[in-house]
Amino acid sequence: MLSIRPFLSVMLAASFAFGFALASTSASAKRKHSPEQTQEQQKPPEDSLDVIFAKGLIGKTYDDALTVDGWDEIDGGLVAPPIYVHRYQREGGTYLVLTSQEVKKATATAPASYVVTDALIVPKPQPDVQFSIACVLGKDETLNFMGEAKGKEDKEWWTDVRRAWQISLETGAIASVRPKGIRCTNAGYGQ
Repeated sequence: MLSIRPFLSVMLAASFAFGFALASTSASAKRKHSPEQTQEQQKPPEDSLDVIFAKGLIGKTYDDALTVDGWDEIDGGLVAPPIYVHRYQREGGTYLVLTSQEVKKATATAPASYVVTDALIVPKPQPDVQFSIACVLGKDETLNFMGEAKGKEDKEWWTDVRRAWQISLETGAIASVRPKGIRCTNAGYGQ
């Protein structure tokens, strides 16, 4: 006579194991990501065509202004002498940020000359978030931070900064930083 008990024991154990695995998967899927994990997930891979293109601009010299084919310059300006920043955007919403160092001052007969020191690709932010190159840390008013921020339209400064980067005042290098204490200007304020 064949007993059904061993079969039921195996089925019960398998059901228990499957249920446990399913429960732990759904719990980890619901777990919130830290800002560092979120920033890494949104960062384009180093071998993406955009990143390779952007890094290929480093070292490029130009006079007066730099035109980048396929990208529209949105804004930019002096961070602190001799470092400048320029923000470009292409169709689809991706941003390209270039920092440059002034290597030759303008004269009465010749424009200033610059060399691109670093580049950053920022994917199109979520609909309620803006990417700004005009951000500060704390009470220091030096605009050497950039960030993805959101806030109320009637506020000049937004403090809900999701991701942030710092521009080195010495070299123009761009580095990812924790957004704590950073505030960014609201581009739509006062318009």
